Amino acid sequence: MTLPARISLPVALRPARGAMTTPRVCATPSRSLTFPAAQPHFARCFHVSTNTKQRLRLTGNQSQLTGPYNTSPTLKATENETALRKEVGDLKELVAKLQEEREQLVVAKGGIPNTIEPTLGEREYISQDAPLFSDAKLDAQWVKLIPAPEAEDTKLMILSRLWLRDSCNCPKCLDPDSGQKTFSTTDLPEVPATSRDNVRVRSDGSLEIIWENDPINNGEPHRTVLSAGELNLLYHNHNPRIQLQPPIPRTLWDNASYADLVRSGACHIDYNDWRNNDEAFWTAFEQFTKTGLIFLKNVPQEEHSVINIANRIGPLQYTFYGWTWDVKSKPRAENVAYTNVFLGLHQDLMYHDPIPRLQLLHCLANSCEGGESLFSDGVHAALQLLNTDPEAYDVLTKTDVHFGYDKGGHHYYATRKTIEADPNTGAPFITHWAPPFQTSFPAKDKNNRLRRWRDAAEKFQRLLEKEENMYEVKMKPGECVIFDNSRVLHGRREFETSTGSRWLKGTYITPQVYRAKETELVRRLNKGKPWPVDSTEERGRIWQLERDMVKQRKKQDVLDIMP
Repeated sequence: MTLPARISLPVALRPARGAMTTPRVCATPSRSLTFPAAQPHFARCFHVSTNTKQRLRLTGNQSQLTGPYNTSPTLKATENETALRKEVGDLKELVAKLQEEREQLVVAKGGIPNTIEPTLGEREYISQDAPLFSDAKLDAQWVKLIPAPEAEDTKLMILSRLWLRDSCNCPKCLDPDSGQKTFSTTDLPEVPATSRDNVRVRSDGSLEIIWENDPINNGEPHRTVLSAGELNLLYHNHNPRIQLQPPIPRTLWDNASYADLVRSGACHIDYNDWRNNDEAFWTAFEQFTKTGLIFLKNVPQEEHSVINIANRIGPLQYTFYGWTWDVKSKPRAENVAYTNVFLGLHQDLMYHDPIPRLQLLHCLANSCEGGESLFSDGVHAALQLLNTDPEAYDVLTKTDVHFGYDKGGHHYYATRKTIEADPNTGAPFITHWAPPFQTSFPAKDKNNRLRRWRDAAEKFQRLLEKEENMYEVKMKPGECVIFDNSRVLHGRREFETSTGSRWLKGTYITPQVYRAKETELVRRLNKGKPWPVDSTEERGRIWQLERDMVKQRKKQDVLDIMP
């Protein structure tokens, strides 16, 4: 399927300073670009940056070029045009090469996924059965692991002696009951002693090291063993000695796709199943980790019910609002949420550290007219912005925004980027959006950051608030919503207090508590399976190719106006 990405570029070519002739006005013709059928968000419209426009100024039959082409005051127009045409040709070749390389990667990986990461079921897995290494060499402070002949693509892996000794998890070094270390890293020498004969890879692929004069073992030899599976995990950038595991990949959604999930029976669960049915709970929790939004039904109409729901995940987060709080309309409210006016899309406590990761809202009453709840996937909107306006996306990932709260003796302040991007892939993974709690930018602003941020933020806000991107629902008494405050924005329609009442009971959960529960989920899903491969490098290469093509096509569109 071919998705046309119309690129109409009317460019008014300004005359050189002092010129009296009328500039020619040219426009590039519309073109059609082919993108994967499952990925309409890769279809882009391109525009020309101001800096690029200023490089090229034509008047009548003469040209004046700024930038790298203005090498001589007497450079003739024909020479300018020859240089430009050559660059056009070079850029076309580069774009074609990038397109070809991207398509090869896409084919090799089975297509560009419609999520930020591949879904768990589509991941590649690390084999824990086939050893990657066949021999080990001792070298000063290091142990070098030599790839096995049958492990064709495996490269040399080097591990520190200190790390290997410090990571020993035998019963002497790691208490079997508490799981805690029995020694301090500072008890070890900088380079633990061993010899070449005491370092080897065994026939099962595990690494065995016998340490000499070991201080933890009262100067006696001590044995450390790393299994083949642990070595394989280390090779693929997973540290088996660290508790937290790779997070569940997220599924991005808009109004239609989330409504489809709800109709299919996903993203909602009965209160009793959430609390008492392990299989149902873990299924629902996995769906939640992917979408960041789930609803519970048949919740008892008691104020402590929200605590029971949250405790299934972990302890509550205490803030200056308390362990729990009430969302009701009241006079002289300390928070705009405690009024009946329209509440735009936002994320909670952007000024707080840590920002709550999860928010729970249990509906105890909602009989008034209006008051519909609004939800929008901020990461989905950020990805749309990246694909339609990468320059605006870059501004939002690099500009500090200031948030604060200063009422009732509570003084909080923090700076955040509107969009946090994965440093390896460039993909968005967290958003920070809370206009009611945004404070002023610095007054001294030589680089005009506020203006540039404002223009980019306006584009982001339009995407967040597009009707097709917002999921709207009027919650009923006995329902509770849980949403991921790091990516799902929430809001509320205005409601009329004279026609009834509206009362939600809320609470928060910290990022660390949520991450621990997510780790437990990952371990359950991987039980009896090899470990998932970290495909960050491959995903990052595809993303980088996409962004490179955007930049080169923009430049090419400017140069294509040459006759």
